[in-house]
Amino acid sequence: MKKQDLSRRSFLKFGVAGLVAVPVAGLGWTTTAAAAERLDPESAEAQALQYVHQSEVEGQYCSNCLLYNDPSQEEWGPCAVFPGKVVAADGWCTAWVARG
Repeated sequence: MKKQDLSRRSFLKFGVAGLVAVPVAGLGWTTTAAAAERLDPESAEAQALQYVHQSEVEGQYCSNCLLYNDPSQEEWGPCAVFPGKVVAADGWCTAWVARG
């Protein structure tokens, strides 16, 4: 019976550790996104989607796009279209999709 208790105890320890790790991992992702390189509008990937730092399309901004991964970022934030880069919250590209 002791062996079963140890297994149950181990399971509970790992379960609690896993629950604690999830929010902590989220903090690391936010820090990584904040430290990411800004997308250069002159880069080939930006030009392919006509990305600009300042939108000229009324009501369409990166910050209100479905692909803007962190709407809480007010100046620069991650975008699913440009992994590893951050885009201007006031920016725009042809991949813009209305946030529902």
